[in-house]
Amino acid sequence: MDKSWRRAKQRSLALLLIVLVAMSTLGCQLLFNRRSWVDVPAEEMARIVNMYDHELMMSWVKELTSDAYGGREAGTEYEDLAGDYIIDLLQSFGLEPWHAAGLSDYRHSFPWGPGTAENIIAVLPGKSQDNYLLIGAHYDHIGIIDGVIHPGADDNAVGTAAVLEIARIMTKSGLTPESTVVFVLFGAEEKGLIGSYELVKYLQKQKLDQRVALLNLDVIAGASGDTLVVYDSGYKGNKEWVEKAIEEGAVTGVKVKATDRLPGGVDSMSFSRERIPAITLLWGDLLAEHPHLHQPTDTYENLNHEIVASATRAAIRIAWAFANR
Repeated sequence: MDKSWRRAKQRSLALLLIVLVAMSTLGCQLLFNRRSWVDVPAEEMARIVNMYDHELMMSWVKELTSDAYGGREAGTEYEDLAGDYIIDLLQSFGLEPWHAAGLSDYRHSFPWGPGTAENIIAVLPGKSQDNYLLIGAHYDHIGIIDGVIHPGADDNAVGTAAVLEIARIMTKSGLTPESTVVFVLFGAEEKGLIGSYELVKYLQKQKLDQRVALLNLDVIAGASGDTLVVYDSGYKGNKEWVEKAIEEGAVTGVKVKATDRLPGGVDSMSFSRERIPAITLLWGDLLAEHPHLHQPTDTYENLNHEIVASATRAAIRIAWAFANR
């Protein structure tokens, strides 16, 4: 056999292998985004949204912002107490740990400071086991500063409670979503998005990172304003999710708009940096309409219940639409 022909054939085979690997990688990256939106019947969507129990959800907010939880700082006993409370609720809904991701417990622990902090994770099986919708919010806050507790009601006990309420509704509805839904309460967000960063690393290790998308809730309880904001955290694959969130949120009667700018960090950024679809729902203008952020006055008593209800009902509808892709 002619050596030059043999070398040319080898180069062609190598090039073909490179192309096939690239196509396979791209296919994995687009796995979730290639799926079509399911047209959820109006009666089903109305049923899901109308299951919202404002008083029950707010009782969870009141508990998490009480002095017993000391501001829920990551890596402290107060974070552990908050985690125990959240796990008890998830278990009461009948949810299990995310066994398919290799987690035998509800806690996904990671190093923080001299010890550890935790993400709290539970899963609701869907019709598909190939794609996972993560619905998340950070449950930590900044703790006790100069002897003063910072309760973190708006930031982010309400977001945490909204995720728990979505979990309760989905599990009690008797309906099965198209995608498997994973409920994630992130730890150490206030330390620099550490919990979400650690979860992304873990998902990459488990080769699940390109089979997930994230709907994140953060500071959805502003003191004023009338607009739910959909934050696109910078990955081109977010576009369809942003558009769907705006479409579904507006049906509930709330104003909805998109933005790609934010004065601060949110957990969806950790995902989008790694080319994972991820958006965050927030309320209004963070600087003008959240005067109590990171202040001792961010208390249960200072929450605007009407805004909480409007934002949560929109989030419930968006979450169910997202879960049916």
